[in-house]
Amino acid sequence: MAKAARDPVAPRSPKRARPTPAKKNAGARAVPKHAPSLAEIAMARRDAHGATPLETSPRPLRPSLAPSLDWDDGVRLADATDELVDRWVKRGDELLELLALNGAADHEYRADLKQGRFVWIAPDGRVSAEARAEVVCSWSRPTGVIAMAWADPLVRPVGIAPIDGVPAEREDVDEETAWRVAIQAAEARAADFLYRVPTPHAWYFLALRDLTFDPQHPLFFPGTPVGLVLRGLGDTRRAMLSRTEPSELLRERLESVGRELLAQADYAYRDTDWVARLARTGRHVLHLAGRLPRPTFSSVAAGRVADDWLDEETARELSSALALLEDEWSAFV
Repeated sequence: MAKAARDPVAPRSPKRARPTPAKKNAGARAVPKHAPSLAEIAMARRDAHGATPLETSPRPLRPSLAPSLDWDDGVRLADATDELVDRWVKRGDELLELLALNGAADHEYRADLKQGRFVWIAPDGRVSAEARAEVVCSWSRPTGVIAMAWADPLVRPVGIAPIDGVPAEREDVDEETAWRVAIQAAEARAADFLYRVPTPHAWYFLALRDLTFDPQHPLFFPGTPVGLVLRGLGDTRRAMLSRTEPSELLRERLESVGRELLAQADYAYRDTDWVARLARTGRHVLHLAGRLPRPTFSSVAAGRVADDWLDEETARELSSALALLEDEWSAFV
């Protein structure tokens, strides 16, 4: 993984979040229209940009901006007094404070999990802070499956060791439960901090340890984007061939992968030889997503039918196009 979007499990202190939650001892509590979930309490924001799994990186959020709470309809009220969650909220706050005190609050940060390295990068390119990183688990929003690191062949070499009594995989997991599983695993493995890294196909939760502002290696060089590209293309192609997901979800998969690859070209690999290839692949994938139109007025007027499920012929055509892209990128493995 070359870079990772910053997403500690804890929000900044409430006084810096927007909208501002009511203080604990306030006489009249201001209650939002919708009750916050555990994920909202723990994250205090949700980034709209993608990130990367093992070898690449996402477009970063601007660390200088205070996070804003995202109230979500239909989520149960989380227990804000939960001892474990509260402990990790405080740890996340502590991390943000440490970064600010050492002048790294506005710095981009990236990860190279092959070396177990998570770094913050100053504007001049030097590494300003560093921590050891391991994958805790991954969660797929489309399928609702959470897989612990030791159960995922892709991240097993760079993941935490198995935990007694913790299932390797779970199905029908929502966002709140995914955070709980990640927190409990990070606690069991004595991590210092927990980060969420969103990617086109899944969220990855990282355990960070041994934060230092005196890094041994002052420079950081991104790895290749091949792993990110192949997994994004492969997962989408297999989902298409299975025909177990509706067209809307498949289009979202394609759009997510395409946007992510374009973001990688613009940001993580902007000064490398990968830019043109990433951009071309990203545009191609977005073009394929356009083959699955949304049922809007304009698409209906244009005579483009938006079916709930892909027909077999279209599924094979799109899968073949993705397979050709996979063959192209496989040459770099």
